[in-house]
Amino acid sequence: MSAPAAQVEDAGRDVTGPAVIGLIVALPAEARSMGMRDTRPGACVRWHEGWAAVSGTGPYNAMRAAERLLACGVTRLANWGVAGALDADLAPGDLLVPDRILYAHGDPGFGVDPDAGARLAAIFAGSLRVRRGALWSVQQPLASQADKRALAARSGARAVDMEAAPIAAVAARARLPFVAVKAICDPVTREVPRSIAQTIGDRGVSMRMLAAIVLGGPSTWHATHALARDFARARRTLAAAARLSAA
Repeated sequence: MSAPAAQVEDAGRDVTGPAVIGLIVALPAEARSMGMRDTRPGACVRWHEGWAAVSGTGPYNAMRAAERLLACGVTRLANWGVAGALDADLAPGDLLVPDRILYAHGDPGFGVDPDAGARLAAIFAGSLRVRRGALWSVQQPLASQADKRALAARSGARAVDMEAAPIAAVAARARLPFVAVKAICDPVTREVPRSIAQTIGDRGVSMRMLAAIVLGGPSTWHATHALARDFARARRTLAAAARLSAA
């Protein structure tokens, strides 16, 4: 299987070596915080010793990005980005290095590379607030505190995202190691206005979301300010983690 030329840049370079990492991030803003220069969703680009792709939000986009990276010859898959807290112990700016990826009740989910997870957690712990535990992947954003607390009680997961499980599934099918790194951008106590949660686009902010914010009134404006503030904290954590992992 070969990747379409329009989706792969610099494909002629040799990527041999002991490990060729394929990194997937959902949002261009996340990618920029990690030092990526090309943050166009859909493109596979060279990044450090491997390849990277900005997938866009959601499970389908994440799965497609992981499959494109397989076509580049990667030997490991990784997912870095932001996640919402399900555990009151996690605050915006904290870092979760998951030890298991869950997505359905009664299903064991996907394991992560234990050595890589432990190594990354140890590297980050000297400078960042790091936690381990399960990450739950959903199809749609969780907007309410009640929904987040209910999922936490049923699953035991510490945080929630939308991309890790489909990427882990692609890695499992290809028999490749997988690891995830998630910066917390949303505390479990936050109520996200549904008008915002339901209008998230592939790149995060969409025109529909902007309209919902403008028309939403003071409560929506306040919530948007808090979301932007905590997303910035999470981005700073991702930037620090990227520097530490590259040192």
